[in-house]
Amino acid sequence: MPDKAPENPEITSRLKKTGEDLKQLQSSVKTGMVNVKILMEFRQAIEHARLTTSAMQRWLEEQEKAGGDPYQLLPKVMSERLKITTQLLRDVTHDVESGDIDFDTPGLVELHSTLKTLMERMARFFRE
Repeated sequence: MPDKAPENPEITSRLKKTGEDLKQLQSSVKTGMVNVKILMEFRQAIEHARLTTSAMQRWLEEQEKAGGDPYQLLPKVMSERLKITTQLLRDVTHDVESGDIDFDTPGLVELHSTLKTLMERMARFFRE
C-alpha cells in the first residue's frame, strides 16, 4: 500500500522553488572562482540535489492524484543513483591514478570494504 501523506501543496511548491534556486546557484558559481575539482564536485552535488528534489515533488504529486502510483518513480530514482555512483567511481579512479588518493587517505579502507561487498552482491547479475 503506498505511503499516504497529507495533501500539502505548500511542500510541493517549496520543492519546486528549491529546485529553481539550486539551478540558479549552480550557474552562478563560475570557473576560476575555486579549484576545478571543487567546482565539479559542487556542480555534481547540486545536480543530484535538483534531481532528488524533483523526484520528491513528483512523488508527492502522484500521492495526491486519485489513483496515482508514486512507486512508478522508483526505477527512475534507482537509475539516477546508478548514474551518480558510476560518475563518483570514475572520479575516485581518476583521483587514485593521479595520486590525489593514497593509502593514507581517510575513508579508503571503508571504501574498499564497501566495494568488495558490492562486487559480491553484483556477481549474480554478471557471470564472468
